[in-house]
Amino acid sequence: MEQVQSIIDIFLSNGGTVVMAVLFIIFLYLDRKDRKEKDTQDEIRRKEEQEEKKAEREASNKLLSELSASNRNIAESLNLLKTSMDNTNTEFKQHDERAIAGFQAIHEDLIVLKERGK
Repeated sequence: MEQVQSIIDIFLSNGGTVVMAVLFIIFLYLDRKDRKEKDTQDEIRRKEEQEEKKAEREASNKLLSELSASNRNIAESLNLLKTSMDNTNTEFKQHDERAIAGFQAIHEDLIVLKERGK
């Protein structure tokens, strides 16, 4: 019984300190537990953000490659159009030269006819 009494006396004399120490240990444990959970959530959030950025980069790269292919197609179309216009211009020049030569022959024939008619 004396031992119980001495334990009670010790608790009563140092009880506030013991309670404070126990509360400190409990709060320290809970704080570390909360920090671990927060760190875990932050890490998950960071990974999700990295995945979103990666997906966004991939989408941007795909869009850029599509634009690049489109630009190549446009450049090829413009080159074909230029070639077609050059061919058309050449044909017109050849037609004009033939027409001028034909008109020149007609003109010479008219001159000959006029001279015969005089």
